[in-house]
Amino acid sequence: MQVLFSIFMALVTLGILVTIHEYGHYWVARRCGVRVLRFAVGFGRPLATRVDKHGTEFALCAIPLGGYVKMLDERDESQDVSDVNRHESFNAQPVRNKLAIVSAGPAANFLLAIVVLFGLFLRGETGIAPIIEVVAPGSVAFDAGLSQGQEIVAVDGEPTQTVADVRFALLKRLGDTGTIEVAIGSGLSDLRQSYSLPIDRWLGGAEAPDPTRALGLTLGIPPLKPTIGSLVSNGPAMRAGFIVGDDIIEADGREVSTWFQWVDLVRARPGELLDVTVERNGMPVKLIVVPDRAGRSGAEVGSVGMGVAMPEIPADRIRRQGRNPLEAMMAAVERTYALTVFTFESMWKMIQGLISTKNLSGPIAIAQVAASTAESGFTTWLSFLALLSISLGAINLLPIPVLDGGHIVFHSLEGLLGRPVPEQIQMMSYQVGLLAVFTLMVFAIYNDVARL
Repeated sequence: MQVLFSIFMALVTLGILVTIHEYGHYWVARRCGVRVLRFAVGFGRPLATRVDKHGTEFALCAIPLGGYVKMLDERDESQDVSDVNRHESFNAQPVRNKLAIVSAGPAANFLLAIVVLFGLFLRGETGIAPIIEVVAPGSVAFDAGLSQGQEIVAVDGEPTQTVADVRFALLKRLGDTGTIEVAIGSGLSDLRQSYSLPIDRWLGGAEAPDPTRALGLTLGIPPLKPTIGSLVSNGPAMRAGFIVGDDIIEADGREVSTWFQWVDLVRARPGELLDVTVERNGMPVKLIVVPDRAGRSGAEVGSVGMGVAMPEIPADRIRRQGRNPLEAMMAAVERTYALTVFTFESMWKMIQGLISTKNLSGPIAIAQVAASTAESGFTTWLSFLALLSISLGAINLLPIPVLDGGHIVFHSLEGLLGRPVPEQIQMMSYQVGLLAVFTLMVFAIYNDVARL
């Protein structure tokens, strides 16, 4: 059932994003007077079709990995374009119309993100105050002088009101070399104290990096006790006899006092026996578990399929931020812009080799995240939808032929040269671009499978 739910949520999520993206192309094309022959969500054999009064065929196709808008175009030999209807063809449009049509897809994705974030911000944001609970001895933060009880009010000059703000500011520095500037202060005072944390190609090779933990910091909540809060159905821990509520107190003869100690031990022992002692109803219980192997061959980590019991957050650590409609709209635009820039910067760092390509994700990862966010609540899923919509819009703006960004480049050159780029060059570029996109997709799916 979980697999079916993941597939369903992936189809819903991707279906919304693709439909919005293609509708952007369709809407602007119609406004420019271009005849749209087909609006398709998916590829391959149509599962359902409908033709509207304008002669546009709307189709839902079998392969749910994208979509397209087919317009009247003289360059397509299968189409009958005469002098009578030539003005309705895409290729007969002025350059400004062509640029507007090809840019409308990514623009629609950004607009969707803004609308969703506007609703979320208008509803109000809730987060945990970024107060330092633990500084790991010997860590970068410890050496810099940070200590328990301090509140992080800015990272690299960017204000941080919640733990999520701190994480996002730190994620921007992945792969960088230099220093992270952390400002410590209090909401009751304007006094600030700055700390410099040195980094060198920071977390460049990490898969699913945890920036706060990498600095040696635990923020916002007390140290997580090794108490089991959830179990994966038929996972190694459930098969071994663990139950929700167990407190892990010892593993392989070593005392376990925090959740992260337990996680590190499990990750380091894939496929090996672990003798574990838990406290259950005040009594010690001995269990044996063998962590599953997860990750790529040669870089495998252990996993037992359990989650931590989250402690209750004190009321004075909760930050609630309300906004009026104007403030909510401005915040939505700013957040969309920031995430778009972050997406482009991350891709550029990946090309430079500063960030691991293990972080590339494909449809399997999207399905898993879509399902988990839906289970966490509608608001969480909406946040994921907005983030994914921004990513889709940004990726489509890349100057790769077959993507919208490639078309934008060709039409911009047409405007500069006063004539279209020769079709032979365009076709050759499309073939190269198609190969690049296909290779990227295969690599992303490979990453997804390797994480299973």
